[in-house]
Amino acid sequence: MMKAEIRKINKEKRAAMKDAEVKEKSLAIAKTFLDSGIYKNAKTIMVYMPLGNEVDTKEIIASAFSDGKRIVVPVTDAETGEMIASEIRENTAFEKGAFSVFEPVEKAEIDPQQIDAVLVPGIAFDKKGGRIGFGKGCYDRFLKKTKALRIGLCYAFQLCDEIDEESHDIKMDFVITENVNSI
Repeated sequence: MMKAEIRKINKEKRAAMKDAEVKEKSLAIAKTFLDSGIYKNAKTIMVYMPLGNEVDTKEIIASAFSDGKRIVVPVTDAETGEMIASEIRENTAFEKGAFSVFEPVEKAEIDPQQIDAVLVPGIAFDKKGGRIGFGKGCYDRFLKKTKALRIGLCYAFQLCDEIDEESHDIKMDFVITENVNSI
C-alpha cells in the first residue's frame, strides 16, 4: 500500500473513534510509557499536543509534572515547517498554532540535545519503527537535531507490517500501542 492510501484509511479510522475509545486506549498507552525505564530515567521529555483523535498525552504530561520532569512541546513554523522545542509549566497558556496544534503562548526554546525522549505522533507506524506522518517532514527534520529516544504513540490499527521508507524518514526506537504492555 502506498503512503497516501495508508494516510487516508488511518485518518478515516481515527476520525471514526468515539471519545471513550480514545480515552481508554490513550490511558493504556500512557501507562506503558509511564511504567517504562525510559520514562523513569528521562529528565526532559518532548510531548506532542494531540490533534483530533491522536493518542492523548494529557496523562503523560500530568504525571511528568508531578514527578518533577521537564516537559517540552513542539512549536512549528507554518511557513518553513521547522520545529523547535519549547518548555512548558503546569500553568502555561496555550493557543492554536501552526496546523491548528496547541502551542504555548510564551515560547521558551530549549536545545534539542537536552531532550531525553521524544513522543512522536503519526498516522501509521510499522514494526521496525518506520513512520508515516502528515507528509510535511517537520518531525523528521527535528529528530535529526536530537539524540533523544524516539517513541511513536499510536493505536493498534495504525501499526502496519511495513512502510516504504524514504531517505529522509527517521525511524522510531519504540512504538507503543494499547496492546503493548512494556518497552
